[in-house]
Amino acid sequence: MIKKKLAIVVSGGGMSSSYGAGATSALVKEFHLTKPDIVITGSGGAGTMAYFVAGQYDLITKIWTNLLSTRKFINPIRFWRVMDVDYLIDNVFKKQASLDVGKVSSSNIKYLISATNLRTGKIEYFSNNNHDDIFEALRATKAVPIIFNKKIMIQGEKYCDTSLSAEVGSHVMKAVEMGATDILVIDTINDNHLAGSIFHVWFFFRNKLFRKNYVEQKRKVKVFTVPRGINIITLSPSRRLQARNLNNNKKALIDNMKLGYRDCKNSIDVKEPLSNPK
Repeated sequence: MIKKKLAIVVSGGGMSSSYGAGATSALVKEFHLTKPDIVITGSGGAGTMAYFVAGQYDLITKIWTNLLSTRKFINPIRFWRVMDVDYLIDNVFKKQASLDVGKVSSSNIKYLISATNLRTGKIEYFSNNNHDDIFEALRATKAVPIIFNKKIMIQGEKYCDTSLSAEVGSHVMKAVEMGATDILVIDTINDNHLAGSIFHVWFFFRNKLFRKNYVEQKRKVKVFTVPRGINIITLSPSRRLQARNLNNNKKALIDNMKLGYRDCKNSIDVKEPLSNPK
């Protein structure tokens, strides 16, 4: 008999990721799911899942409802750095809601954080099991081109966030590669034509190797078929989210979290396989 192996895969999506935070809270409180085998995430979902892996569940709510609705984090008129990821990492994650990186690193959960290599154009995963610097991995996965306007150096390579590292497709492929038999996908990515247009301009100025590898990996994700026998459960917003992309209005963030919690709690697709956790 094949041993069950559960992976939780969480997308990014800017402030839409508050929906995923609400859904994650429901997994803990409603289904008592705290020890999946694998967690794979990137971009906006990475911070939430770091606290999940550390067992600091209450801080997930505190961060999204109280600490992110400030212009110190997102300020549309600060055009040189609309989103200040350094503030998020160095003030929120390290001080105001101190992430216990020791617990993240020692957890039996295999926690992977995605980022895009700026030289090669390939997605790479940083892991809590490889002695990677969790804070710098979180900084890299959230380094949105133009909006954050900063490249993150890790072990001699520069990284940023792209749709390749933010969307769930690459993460599902990775979960399958790692032997997951059941994959719970929390997907909050939303279409943003303006952001897409800006990315295409940025992408045009990348080196030839970056563009070639990036396009090839996107193609692989698009044509990937989940092997037979692997159970995929997908949770996505049941209605349009109030906080999306760069909208960090406190009321909207709370609304997103509540919706994520309700959707997860009430989802038959989620409820049936998780009602009897292993």
